[in-house]
Amino acid sequence: MKDSLDNTVRFLFAHTGMPGMTAAILVPGQGMWHTDTGFISKPANKRVDNTTVFYWASVTKLITASIISQLIEEHKLTVDNKLVNWFPQIENANDITIANLLEQTSGIYSFNNDSKIFDINHYYSPNQLLKLAASRKNLFRPGQYWSYSNTNYLLLALIAEKIEGRKFARIVQERIATPMHLTSLHILEENTPAADLALAHANGQIVKEDYSVPLGAGDVLSNANDMVMLLYYLMTTKPGLYNRLKDLYPMPDKGIYYGNGIMLTDFSEITGSNDIWIGHSGGTETYRALLVYDTAKKAFIAISVNAHISVEACAMKLLGQIGL
Repeated sequence: MKDSLDNTVRFLFAHTGMPGMTAAILVPGQGMWHTDTGFISKPANKRVDNTTVFYWASVTKLITASIISQLIEEHKLTVDNKLVNWFPQIENANDITIANLLEQTSGIYSFNNDSKIFDINHYYSPNQLLKLAASRKNLFRPGQYWSYSNTNYLLLALIAEKIEGRKFARIVQERIATPMHLTSLHILEENTPAADLALAHANGQIVKEDYSVPLGAGDVLSNANDMVMLLYYLMTTKPGLYNRLKDLYPMPDKGIYYGNGIMLTDFSEITGSNDIWIGHSGGTETYRALLVYDTAKKAFIAISVNAHISVEACAMKLLGQIGL
């Protein structure tokens, strides 16, 4: 099986032109496979090695929601707490709850819908992003509809900082990375260059990005080995992720639903197959990532690629080797 997976990686590189990839598959009771390969920087001919980390974009939301769940378990927070307690300047803050933020039902404008934040020569701090979001009208009243907003998860990370009295990067280290022995996983400090990061590519060139901008909405760096173990831990330790799938909201793409910081893909609505993915995806214009549990294969898979490549298609190819 390892040979089949390694051969599939070579096939994917040859057919997509991707610069670099980190990927891992865990099949409980059978074992783990992982690869870190390709280029950190193709123009500089700098290759990926065992110290390289990749960017996971919105997969970070899975971690942010897990930390909020821990704070709720510890009675430091409740799902009914109102946003006004921390950020009264946000429209409808008296009515928006922690649950609304987690489920993406707050109606708050997503800061990344404003094109100016993609200016590669300017860093936007969390406070600047909040100010930008607060300057726009909310899309709807809280709980009325569903709309994916990075601002929701920026707010959740900032609320965690206020409750814990320390930076989000340290919270993730102490609550997630260290106790789970995930040595490569870390959150970028604000406006800090990313050491050992596989850099984003487009048209064979390096694309400058500030990966620390979204905070809890998408700034985790890691290799795939640690990410796949993260999902395994979150799904197999109490209270587990299944409680966060209790209320699901349809996303724009057919067959994909959003819960409490977690996504569910129902392939019966897409391909007619009896399969479900549970986890989270993420990406930018120049990076793509995926972390899911495949219920048909009973396998955990994590993939991140430093270019705009379909990681879903790559995952399908790799998962197709499981059980052969």
